[in-house]
Amino acid sequence: MCNKSAISLVILCLSLDFAYTVHIKHLRSHDFSASTDWDYLIFTQHWPTTVCKDWTHKKPNHSCSYPKKHNAWTIHGIWPTKIGTRGPENCNSTWLFDPEQVKPIETDLEETWINIEKGTALYSLWAHEWNKHGTCAAAIPPFSNEFKYFSKGLELIKQYPMHDILSGANIFPSDTKPVTIEEIDRAIVSKIGKKPMIQCKYEDHIQYLFELRICFDKQLNLIDCSDNSYQLGGIITNCNMNAEIFYPDQHQATRGLVQLYKFINWLQWFTL
Repeated sequence: MCNKSAISLVILCLSLDFAYTVHIKHLRSHDFSASTDWDYLIFTQHWPTTVCKDWTHKKPNHSCSYPKKHNAWTIHGIWPTKIGTRGPENCNSTWLFDPEQVKPIETDLEETWINIEKGTALYSLWAHEWNKHGTCAAAIPPFSNEFKYFSKGLELIKQYPMHDILSGANIFPSDTKPVTIEEIDRAIVSKIGKKPMIQCKYEDHIQYLFELRICFDKQLNLIDCSDNSYQLGGIITNCNMNAEIFYPDQHQATRGLVQLYKFINWLQWFTL
């Protein structure tokens, strides 16, 4: 009798385990039909100094982590996007980020896909990007799991390093010398042959270069970025094209220097 009960219990446990496995597989594939409903990918790099300025502006006690390589842009994310909209996002709420999947490339990610916002939870940036965007990108083979998604980001930033692209057009970080949106756009187009998106951040009425985005189709061919925020001359940007843009030097307290530069300009105008 005891043997029969034990056998029944084992069978029950195996059945439950099998059912759970099937259920998990079903959940992991759930909602992928919606995730394929996007048109292109946006690969976004951001400038650590501006990210840090934004982070410390929110709270003065915030501090920042920088990549070891000086003047290196870092990855924000790879975002599946439908023309004319944002997203899709969070395509599979059951497929949460698993840090173990990126262990082989974690050292590279800590340098190139670094979380600038020091003091936030370990893996918080990677988890956010995977859960929000990676689960949608996973609908196509090059991004079908965490390892592939993050590895592709590392590959793309090596192919399209924004510091090198800008410096090749004599655009360098400076606390006192502003750049124009046209100069930035021209530098990228001349290098990759496609239109980028250019994003700025504002602090105390000063405009800072924040993000540079380039776009790919589902076969990972470069394409012109497309957005509703076209400005004069066909440049895709949220920046004020009539205002100066500062590409602030890394690891510097830029605010005082920029204010000094603006004061000197005003003084020159006032004394004319």
